[in-house]
Amino acid sequence: MKNSSVSFSDRHRRLAWGWLAAVALLVVALCALLPKARLDSSVLSLLPAQSLGQIPPEIEAGFLQRLDRQLLWLVSPGATPDARAAQWWQAQLQEQPWLEKIQGPIDAAGQQAWGKFYFEHRNGLVDEQTRARLQNGGDAQAQWVLSQLYSAFSGVSGKELANDPLMLVRGSQLALQQRASQLRMIDGWLVAKDKQGRYWYMLHGELNGSSFDMRRGRETVSQLRALQHQLEQQFPQAKVMSRGTLFYSDYASQQAKHDVSTLGLATVIGVLLLILIVFRSVRPLLLCIVSVSIGALAGTAVTLLCFGELHLMTLVMSLGIVGVSADYTLYYLTERMVHGAESSPLNSLRKVLPALLLALGTTVLAYLIMILAPFPGIRQLAVFAASGLTASCLTVICWYPYAVRGLPVRVTPGQTILSAWLSAWQANKFVRFGIPLALLAISVVGLTMLRVNDDISTLQALPQDLLREEQRITALTGQGMDQKWFVVYGTSAEQTLQRLEKLAPELAALRKRKIIDDYRLLPLASLERQQADLRLLREAAPALQKRLAQTGLSVTAPNLQQMPVTPDVWQQSVISSGWRLLWLTLANGQSGALVPVSGVHDGAALSALAQKLPGVSWVDRKSAFNALFGFYRALLTGLLAAAVAAIAVSYMLRLGVRRGLTNVVPSLLSLGGGLAALAFSGHELNLFSLLALVLVLGIGINYTIFFSNPRGTPLTSMLAVSVALLTTLFTLGMLVFSTTQAISGFGIVLSCGIFCAFLTAPLALPAQEKGNP
Repeated sequence: MKNSSVSFSDRHRRLAWGWLAAVALLVVALCALLPKARLDSSVLSLLPAQSLGQIPPEIEAGFLQRLDRQLLWLVSPGATPDARAAQWWQAQLQEQPWLEKIQGPIDAAGQQAWGKFYFEHRNGLVDEQTRARLQNGGDAQAQWVLSQLYSAFSGVSGKELANDPLMLVRGSQLALQQRASQLRMIDGWLVAKDKQGRYWYMLHGELNGSSFDMRRGRETVSQLRALQHQLEQQFPQAKVMSRGTLFYSDYASQQAKHDVSTLGLATVIGVLLLILIVFRSVRPLLLCIVSVSIGALAGTAVTLLCFGELHLMTLVMSLGIVGVSADYTLYYLTERMVHGAESSPLNSLRKVLPALLLALGTTVLAYLIMILAPFPGIRQLAVFAASGLTASCLTVICWYPYAVRGLPVRVTPGQTILSAWLSAWQANKFVRFGIPLALLAISVVGLTMLRVNDDISTLQALPQDLLREEQRITALTGQGMDQKWFVVYGTSAEQTLQRLEKLAPELAALRKRKIIDDYRLLPLASLERQQADLRLLREAAPALQKRLAQTGLSVTAPNLQQMPVTPDVWQQSVISSGWRLLWLTLANGQSGALVPVSGVHDGAALSALAQKLPGVSWVDRKSAFNALFGFYRALLTGLLAAAVAAIAVSYMLRLGVRRGLTNVVPSLLSLGGGLAALAFSGHELNLFSLLALVLVLGIGINYTIFFSNPRGTPLTSMLAVSVALLTTLFTLGMLVFSTTQAISGFGIVLSCGIFCAFLTAPLALPAQEKGNP
């Protein structure tokens, strides 16, 4: 027996030195990774990667990054058109180093360049209406030209007719005006007018970095708010409305920072005070801090090693890991505080080691199940928690038998109350059967009230002022941000444009059938289409000249040379202003085009259309994410059921059928209680609620394991579980007060579920122990 003890002591000493070396390596790794790490605050980053279907990843990333950088402003001087406020706003924006490509009015030189480009490339920029007239023969185009000549409002000059007898430039301009019917040009500005009679001048710009950079985003939004205040002081009647991902990202990051600072501080203070009250010594407090710190060190290092970045939501939700990782320290310290006089530190470790390892294994397994979720932020949380909890537990096992020597032995705090509670579970049938039955009834009632909602928009309450501005800007410009579009892509620009042309008549048919309200198509034709247009022009020119001659007008023969317009030429010209966002060309020659769609009434029809056209994908990000949420919610429900069944089987194999089934009751009631609390609080069941249940199962089973440990004593286990519960409620319970709905619901399920697990955990007491708690 002595040799066995010596052997265990030697092995443990080597283990302690080995863990010291491992911690040193973690410190070195963190120091190397931290300077290159990025703290992501984007809520969109929590969403699944590859969310745009079969689109090449480079095209997807290019469009999403470009869309995220877009900013739009509407500046109103009041009820009379006056560009001075908008000019002041544009001048201020152009001075900001974090903004680029600020676009306001088209000046005289720009308008001249616009007209010149259209004239020099008129044969390659034939619009759809002109093309339809040409396909009906030269007479149709000639009739349209005559209608323009004799219209009192068209203002056709002799010079225009002489230089462009087919009036191709005029046709293109009229087609563009129809596309932008809600906006009109005033002194070079795009201007809208609302129902109250206010004029709104439109400006557009881009961030020169990511809209999800938390620090720069906060500075940018603060500076824009300050500029808006200055504008309203200088022009008392002026108002500004803003739109962009930047504003939503900044709001989300500020809410998360508030959660980290406020809830994190309350968590730390509560846990520290609790440990001091229970142990009445500073050393247990320091030991808890050490184990938790090493857990945080390991979690951060391993997460950065795996992902290269940390999401802010990972840090917020990892507040709960503080309480969980402290459980291992508290369980061992409680054993030493109560039985330190009668056993050595190593013997105490051997006594609690099976329960510690089993508790760690179940909790880590519960977190690792979360890796199945397709959300990068949740995967980060799983890796952070699994590695952090493992490091905390190993710290307790490897080092604390040497750190607790001389720790004062005290009478169990609250011994009378704890003993009475344990006795009640043994002798009082009302307690033994009444509490589980009451929790079962509450769970059943809650489950009948529970509603399922996979809508991603309910996960975070967005600020009402931003939503109101968003709705007003959409109404004024006709351009929304509902992220519903077709993505057309190809291995070359020509292939992409040809595929775009095959999509165009299908969209026109859908609009005619009222399946969609409208769509926005690039005013750019493939070279193949441009060649076909040129043939139509050459066929129509003689008929046009003949028809005009019959009316007494003599015009020169039109220039019917090829005037090709390629995407590169088009993007470098002034006429692509306002359209460049919808076209993307990569270095490898691949290209893509966005076709925004508004007023979708049948998403299934659009999805079916995309499936039958090569190189076309329908993207409705919100619907896709909702469907993905529902799928993984159902998947996690099945995994939870399988996990409970596996736990029940393991209990029955280890403890027998009757006692095994009894031991699984706390797990079932903790799951039911968590869901009931979710229903009673007015929240709805979603994927995040199921993820919380995974943790309830993993953490709550620790309490059952501590009580079922045959080497432990019930009173010590009761004290350890009570302290562990309070530390967990101080941490996970704080998430209930989060301003982010997803995190708040997560905290409700966790805290209530774990409390139910605590209430019923004494059911797991070994039969021979129940008579003498």
